[in-house]
Amino acid sequence: MNKIFQLGIIFFLVGGFFYSIQNVQASPFFSNGYFTENGIEWCEENRPLYEILDEKFFEHHKHSLESRVCVSLYQDYYWTYEGSDRIEKLIERSKHYSQLEISESYDESETGIIDTTPAENKDQTLLQGLTEDGEMTVQIISSSPRINESMEINLTFLDKDNRIRTNVNYGVTISQQDQIILENGNLFSEKGLSTMNTRPLNSDKPVSIAIAINGIGIP
Repeated sequence: MNKIFQLGIIFFLVGGFFYSIQNVQASPFFSNGYFTENGIEWCEENRPLYEILDEKFFEHHKHSLESRVCVSLYQDYYWTYEGSDRIEKLIERSKHYSQLEISESYDESETGIIDTTPAENKDQTLLQGLTEDGEMTVQIISSSPRINESMEINLTFLDKDNRIRTNVNYGVTISQQDQIILENGNLFSEKGLSTMNTRPLNSDKPVSIAIAINGIGIP
């Protein structure tokens, strides 16, 4: 294995939002019915992933409202707009697309007719963390902790050019109330994407997720 660095990344999940310490920068992507500036940046960083996965992009992001809105924005006039107010325009457009997706989900619940690729307004948290040396970004999409339910955690590893970083060696520790609920220090992601599930939780208290990047290369 060609080990190029070893860094720890620590995330804390508090309610519906992630807060970060040490080597991570994070803030909410979606608030009050539309994207924040960080949400638009998340769409930009996920554009290469969408181009690779195409329709499977929705599956990877669990058909989340955020992923559906991003794809709508990719096709919007203002996505390629070069004015100084581009971000503000995209934030405003995200409100429009979010309302459409939420309305569609409501109609489906009323009629019982479900689209195979709907936007689901689920209680999910999106986060990205940057390693201290700037060589890698880890994106996380996680369900919120709920008693007697498993948490699903989706990881995407990106290089500094926002391309998927393959052959990532990493470890993960997930704990709740000082009890470890999932731990594995020797994981490998060949394609730069990973999904894991915890055991059913005993509480809906905050959950901490620690990810350690061990190196790059086939073990």
